[in-house]
Amino acid sequence: MFKFNALFAAVLAVSASQVFAASSEATVNQTGKNQLATVYQEGVGQTSEVYQTGYAHRNTATTNQSGQDNLSQVTQDGAWHDATVTQTGTEGQVTITQNNWNNDTTVAQAGFLNIADVIQTGWNNDVELNQEGALNDTTVDQAGESNDAFIDQLGQESSILVSQTGYKNVADVDQSGLGSTVDLMQLGSENLATIDQTSESSRINVLQDGAFNIATVDQAGFSNSANISQMGTSNTATVTQR
Repeated sequence: MFKFNALFAAVLAVSASQVFAASSEATVNQTGKNQLATVYQEGVGQTSEVYQTGYAHRNTATTNQSGQDNLSQVTQDGAWHDATVTQTGTEGQVTITQNNWNNDTTVAQAGFLNIADVIQTGWNNDVELNQEGALNDTTVDQAGESNDAFIDQLGQESSILVSQTGYKNVADVDQSGLGSTVDLMQLGSENLATIDQTSESSRINVLQDGAFNIATVDQAGFSNSANISQMGTSNTATVTQR
């Protein structure tokens, strides 16, 4: 009897470990027309939630999580949206919310404890976000029309905030420093902001409220601060810090 109980307990322990290792939860809720959601999860404790609602000819959400303990949530409402999330890191979090028409978001996230939050409530907006490193936080809020945000974050304990409520603005942000922040707000039309931040404990603030303005910031070194405010038309500002 003792041998039987020991064997049974061993089988239960192995079964429990296999269930734990394969722990995964995916919730997909689709209403409307021509919706397509694909979720693939591998690893430990993955969670994915996809909600596609409203009348739409094409709402597509693709989630691929092969890391460990990652969380992704995609909400699409309206028409012609496309969201792609790929996470290969550990304990990453991606949240994508798309409303209105024809917004597109692609997020590729690796590293450790990174957070990406994309909110698109405008029209024809596009976000391409690549996030690696550790303990980084990126938020993109697009409420305007035909705006583009290209973000590459490879640093550690850094944050990026991009807000676009204007028309045809372009934000290109590369961040690979330590403990630094970027705060970019584009309220005008057809403005361009290009930011390269490799510094430590530094800060960049850019505000563009006019039209056809160009802001370029190249920041390295330690504990630097750069502030640009453009309210007029066809202005050019360049800041280099070492």
